[in-house]
Amino acid sequence: MTRALIFGTGGVGCIYGYILHKAGVSVTAVCRTNYSAVKENGILIRSKVFGRERYHPTAVPTISEARQHGPFDFILVCSKAFPGTAKMMEEAVSPQTAIALAQNGIGGEEDYANLYPSNTIISGVVYLPVTQVEPGIVEHGPLERFEIGTYPPNAPASAKAQVQQLSDLFKAGGGSAPAFDDVQPRRWIKVAVNAAWNATTALTLCDDANYLRSSPNAENMIRKIMKDVGKVAAAAGYPDVITDEVIEHDLQRPKSRLATGGKEPSMLTDVRHGRPMEVEAILGNTLRIGQKHGVETPYLEMLYTLAKGRNYAIAPDAEWKPIARHD
Repeated sequence: MTRALIFGTGGVGCIYGYILHKAGVSVTAVCRTNYSAVKENGILIRSKVFGRERYHPTAVPTISEARQHGPFDFILVCSKAFPGTAKMMEEAVSPQTAIALAQNGIGGEEDYANLYPSNTIISGVVYLPVTQVEPGIVEHGPLERFEIGTYPPNAPASAKAQVQQLSDLFKAGGGSAPAFDDVQPRRWIKVAVNAAWNATTALTLCDDANYLRSSPNAENMIRKIMKDVGKVAAAAGYPDVITDEVIEHDLQRPKSRLATGGKEPSMLTDVRHGRPMEVEAILGNTLRIGQKHGVETPYLEMLYTLAKGRNYAIAPDAEWKPIARHD
């Protein structure tokens, strides 16, 4: 039987664990604040895609305890993308383990590739509106898509086969995980969206629709931020990814919510709950890649500096540990 470990059993981890469970995979879940609830009652999903379902993964409070349920064919990293996360799962990684990153940001795969050079690293782009509303209870909206591919893109055929295996398992469990020969263009698009919307909403304390209502300049500022990310993507070898068409398509979603109510991106949710944001993964890494290539990104640099200040106000001395993703 295929064995998978979910590291970070928040909203995203709960849904991906469910999909793999439905595919017949033995699922172990590393839980933190929801450990007691998941161990006793399992995970309840209220989903517009999957309906109302409950499943019972093997719940463990630590990676050390997870190891006894391995060896694992896949580890799905569903925690927030904070520095140091890669090292924390070392005890659970076996020679055959493929590590799939269901995390925001750009460039985060490098830490895993350096620590686990013989293992397959799967880069994933998550589209999953989900929130853990109570410990072990998640509410999921109408979208579920996990775009995956090897890191690096030119990984050997054996790594490509593991990507396809994970894609097939998602399909068997009723999910969607299309495999890309090179998933990095998809990741650049997602980080452009996150850099623009997550940061601006977190700093203004507006949801996306209210942000657009706030100023005649609001919409064009989103374009400028996304174009900054597009310049970095082009310098990194991915030109013509963040196009005007991509930017305008992204803007249509919050515009469509102007009459019905906006969406609260994850960084804004983090600020409201006094949690640190994924500033380095989304903004810092993008900025550093641009600096490496001599690309000037004034809007991105401004957002990064201000978001760092917001994070400092939330937790100036914290050593941030991985937090489960809720969106």
